Amino acid sequence: MQRKRKLVGVALGSGGMRGIAHIGVLQVLEEAGVPIDFVSGASVGAFVGAAYAAEMDLYALGAFASKLRKRDVLDAPDPLRGGVFSGKKFQNLCRLITDNRTFADTCVPFWCSAVDIRTGETRYLHEGSLFQAVRASIAIPGLLRPVSIDGTTYIDGGTVESVPVGILRENGADVVIGVDLSICAPYAPKRPNAYTVAFRSVDIMRAEIDRLKPFGADVLIRPDVSFMGRLVPHDAPKCIAVGRAAASEALPEIRRLLERQA
Repeated sequence: MQRKRKLVGVALGSGGMRGIAHIGVLQVLEEAGVPIDFVSGASVGAFVGAAYAAEMDLYALGAFASKLRKRDVLDAPDPLRGGVFSGKKFQNLCRLITDNRTFADTCVPFWCSAVDIRTGETRYLHEGSLFQAVRASIAIPGLLRPVSIDGTTYIDGGTVESVPVGILRENGADVVIGVDLSICAPYAPKRPNAYTVAFRSVDIMRAEIDRLKPFGADVLIRPDVSFMGRLVPHDAPKCIAVGRAAASEALPEIRRLLERQA
């Protein structure tokens, strides 16, 4: 009797433009023949995860990311509506990379995390419009305007849980691969401004949350994305390469887990 293979989930973490590294991770997993049965994402992880679930070619996605510029992602300032930027350009990008699909049209089950601003609870969006859910998940507090869906207002999914592992286990994943984009090593912005200070503060808070609330992934891939800013895209090819290198390093452990008998 043939042994049933293990089901694999991939949880893609938050991290702003550092999330371009997720593309390289997914490329290597696909090239190595690692099955991906479920995907979850927080913030930029939701953006890349949704593109994957909507069957966007990963190499085309990498080329697309390499062409992004500041003017493609940042709107004119709109500070009186819940965020410095309206997020309309991000929303248009979300619609484009998901091919305007719904969750029902994805090639693998996909969950997108976002935080209910009223209760502070994480919700895992799994129905309706993909692009709208992703836009809610990347609503960086104070920077991108929050998003309302069915009467609930959401902010960035990485606010509470930067790598959404648990939702994959709850839905049947035997092996969960997490991708963490947080910067562990101490550093300080060279020329501090409102954005760099805000993002560094988020890094510090998330590091403490992660310490108190471990991810629980079977394999945790941690690309060194310390060279990459959070808000403005630059050097995407290097970021993809870093993701590829980190995933390649993790392959032996992933294969060992998949081959081990239950």
